[in-house]
Amino acid sequence: MDVVAVLLAAGDSERMGASKALMPWHGRSLLRHQVQEIQKSLIRECVAVLGREADRLTPVVESSVRPTWKSRAVYNPWHAEGKSASIRAGLRSLCDRPDGVLIAAVDQPLDHRLIDALVLRAEEEWERGPGAGPRTIVLPTFAGRRGHPPLFSGALMGELMEVREESEGLRAVVRREPSRVLEVPWGSDQILLNLNTPADLGPRLRANGHRAR
Repeated sequence: MDVVAVLLAAGDSERMGASKALMPWHGRSLLRHQVQEIQKSLIRECVAVLGREADRLTPVVESSVRPTWKSRAVYNPWHAEGKSASIRAGLRSLCDRPDGVLIAAVDQPLDHRLIDALVLRAEEEWERGPGAGPRTIVLPTFAGRRGHPPLFSGALMGELMEVREESEGLRAVVRREPSRVLEVPWGSDQILLNLNTPADLGPRLRANGHRAR
């Protein structure tokens, strides 16, 4: 199945006090971790949407991949408007409509095994073609709580292009029709993690004393 990842890394990281994308995570930067986990998965392409620090982050995106796999950086000049503007910028950069779109954020650490579980479950649901199944949104859950990243059928591209911060962004798409959401249980609470402040990093950081690369 043809699935593309849109990785949101255009935020200003105000609460973190420094670029989230360059924070250390398991001995590498968060951005490099995210791109490399996507690279290990069944996803064919990663579009990283960048903002204010695009010049610093673009080399990280472009150096994190194997030669036969696509990863590219897209600059969002409207990044100050929030995640919804970056989602639209990433989707506009696609040449054609994929079967599915995984939307991930740089501050929500990924696991390639989870990505594969979502893609394979979606493939079962949509086996008759893009969006053919009744459940066009696939979400991981832990202990009954929904987490990230969400995977959307390409049939929802029109709705995704209309997301706005003032109308709850992606949450509005997920909540619009509960019957089209497919939940996939996952065994780790990492799907609930949001790294917004230095305090959030502390308990989870495995790279203390190591410089992120």
